[in-house]
Amino acid sequence: MINKNPLQKYPQFVALYLNGLLNPRSWVEKADEMLEASKVLEPQLWKYWSVVLTNAKEGKYDKGGKHPNIPPPNLHGPYFILVSYALENLFKALIIGRRKDEIDSQFLQTGRLPRLINEHNLVKLSKEANIEVDIKEEDILTRLSRQSKWKSRYPVPVELHDIRNVIQYSDGNPYFTDYYAPGDIDQLNTIVKKVRSHIAEVI
Repeated sequence: MINKNPLQKYPQFVALYLNGLLNPRSWVEKADEMLEASKVLEPQLWKYWSVVLTNAKEGKYDKGGKHPNIPPPNLHGPYFILVSYALENLFKALIIGRRKDEIDSQFLQTGRLPRLINEHNLVKLSKEANIEVDIKEEDILTRLSRQSKWKSRYPVPVELHDIRNVIQYSDGNPYFTDYYAPGDIDQLNTIVKKVRSHIAEVI
């Protein structure tokens, strides 16, 4: 019979794995790397919105044909992916710091990444990390999760139901989730700062 328990099959890696898994600082460091990379893209996004908003103000989009102000490439997708993964790691750093024994126990029972940490939905992770979000923050976290899961990587999602772009939020209302907005960058920087303000509690 094939041994499917990773703890028994690879005992030499257990301590190394746990050292990385249960160290909130290591999750924050990975988040920092992705946030630094996202900062490289921010000027390109500001240029994009400058041209788009100028064209809209001048009525260029209402006249048909090609407009003279050509925006740079739209790099919102890669930017959203980087910020999404960074926030995911910051949330997980908080969860691990506060629930280390629970996560340690789950890993030692299964030899696999615990359920709490094997989650990518940013709204769910914010709740697990005890970070309160308002409906505007819930909106951008939902859009981030959708982009990082598939929208910015694949032409179609792995699961058919994920293609829906109207989702019910915590207030019971349906919201359109497939868009970017000029204020996204500032709002994301504010959310990152908000989550970071709690990091000192766990590292």
